[in-house]
Amino acid sequence: MVFNWNFQLSASATKFPTTSDFSVVETNTPTLKLCRTRLDLIECGGRLCQMLGLPRSTGQIYGLLYLAPTPLALDDIVEFLQISKASASNGTRQLSPWNAIHQVWVQGQRRDHYEVIADRSRLIQGIYSEFLKPRLRNSDRRLSNMLLSLDEDVKRGDITQGEYELIATRLNELGKVQKKIEKWLPLAEKLL
Repeated sequence: MVFNWNFQLSASATKFPTTSDFSVVETNTPTLKLCRTRLDLIECGGRLCQMLGLPRSTGQIYGLLYLAPTPLALDDIVEFLQISKASASNGTRQLSPWNAIHQVWVQGQRRDHYEVIADRSRLIQGIYSEFLKPRLRNSDRRLSNMLLSLDEDVKRGDITQGEYELIATRLNELGKVQKKIEKWLPLAEKLL
């Protein structure tokens, strides 16, 4: 099954398109109704990813696929979301290792199609292991490097002893939080 999206955005459009901006053309397959709920989830996914420091298009792709009744081809994702093929490709490659989506074969089609993996526990586990855990490890290294550079700053006279003590106290507090998080990581892994 393939979806064909035909729509045009007005030249003055400054936000995500609404249902009135679209017209859907059927190509011998059922069409996806572009209801407010789907558009809202696409927007919500995009904003959530932006808050996490990820590309907005990644969340939009997930929102689109999450409520799609059948797999969508990469070209359909591009056309529907009005994003570049590179953004769509990068987004699907980012979502795949998180166990959010997977590539599927559609009979009679040569293009890649994607659908959401329904098991949300796999999604949570994938996000944890592929996104959160590496960032926690990186923050531990960065904190250690900051403490080392702080010692060098005081030796060079770049900061006063009072500034050193304030910064060292605050960095050590962050280190304690980091250690607590690391202590809970094995439990979180078992739960996931």
